[in-house]
Amino acid sequence: MRSTRRLGHRPSRALAALVFSAFVIALGYGTILPVLPLMVQRLLAAPNPVDIARHTGFLTAAFAVAPLATAFPWGRLSDRYGRRPILILGLAGFAVTFTATTIPLNLTFLYLMRLLNGSFAAAVLPSAFAFIADTEADEQRRARAFGRISVASSLGLLAGPMIGGLAWQWLGTAPSDAIPNGAFLLSFLVAGGAAVAAATVARAIEGGPPPRRKGDDIESKAVTKSGEFLLLGLAAVLAGGLGLFEVGLTLRSRSLSVTPTELGSMFAMCMVVMLIAQGIVFSRLVKPETTQWLIAPAFAVMAVGLALVLVAGGSDGLLPPTSMVAASGGLLAPTLTYWISWITRRGHAAELGLQSTVTSVGQALGSAGAGLLYESFDVSVAFLAPAAVLAIAAIASLQLPRQVEITRPTSGPSSGKSVAG
Repeated sequence: MRSTRRLGHRPSRALAALVFSAFVIALGYGTILPVLPLMVQRLLAAPNPVDIARHTGFLTAAFAVAPLATAFPWGRLSDRYGRRPILILGLAGFAVTFTATTIPLNLTFLYLMRLLNGSFAAAVLPSAFAFIADTEADEQRRARAFGRISVASSLGLLAGPMIGGLAWQWLGTAPSDAIPNGAFLLSFLVAGGAAVAAATVARAIEGGPPPRRKGDDIESKAVTKSGEFLLLGLAAVLAGGLGLFEVGLTLRSRSLSVTPTELGSMFAMCMVVMLIAQGIVFSRLVKPETTQWLIAPAFAVMAVGLALVLVAGGSDGLLPPTSMVAASGGLLAPTLTYWISWITRRGHAAELGLQSTVTSVGQALGSAGAGLLYESFDVSVAFLAPAAVLAIAAIASLQLPRQVEITRPTSGPSSGKSVAG
């Protein structure tokens, strides 16, 4: 039976802190993107477009690569020492390292700060999701809490680039020789200062180690382990598919003479569609236990969307397949996270940290694979090959409902305070 111990006296305040924390991390990542090329230009001794583009890509990747080494260890620490200290440490470290990017001494320093920033960010979401899994026994409320955190992350990703771009436009475009101007300070410190505030708000969560699930809660540990591997594999395939789609869509758009403005609008539409899908899947309209049956169809729709990119003509023709991929990704990301937290038989944060690690690997392989496939083979291979992998994932995920049913607790938890309200 799942423990009913509560880690906070004010569950609604605790959930608000977690939602705000997720928003801040995503906002921080998105805010820096529009101004990062300008910062690289300021730091290079002899800037040229090729070097600026290369360093911008590497600096963006540095944030995403850091969780490969840190997400799982953060999760283990959270399972051992509790969610609160890891959340506060992650958010405080994120704030400090993000603020430090406003005064980079050189390019090496900027790379170091990006790596550290991503490392501290990797501590937040696994512990936030694990806190929900620890404290919320009711499936419906627990699912809604997961959905709110996912929606907050999407909102941060959507708002970040707009805030960074507008701040740069409003406050000037010429940084000084030594210290970034107001545009850098605003666009970077908004997220950094918010992270400090989120770390303070996170004190609404009480300390202490999380409750542990007993071994007799699960009928078959072997089947549970199989379910964990299946879900983690599906999470990696999803991340790889999305990473490949982002790069592939950019390359395909060039061959279709799609303008950068039109491409940017398509990516913005993707975020909106994903946001809507995430809001619906864990709303009161959908029972959490039914989401397991949506995984296979979502992978299938995503595979079809990738294949349809090949027959699209112009920006208008790209809208339907882009919407299909975005809606599928928006549904799958929080759903897989929800079921990983449910099926796990070890510490929740460790499992969710491992999910973050395999997701980073999948995204990196997908992004790199898109460029290699597009350059080395016919354009059809760049989209049909990953579409085939997604179709295989759809078939494999048909086994998931049986895994979930076997690992379902034999008796329901008692009532208690809810973080979801």
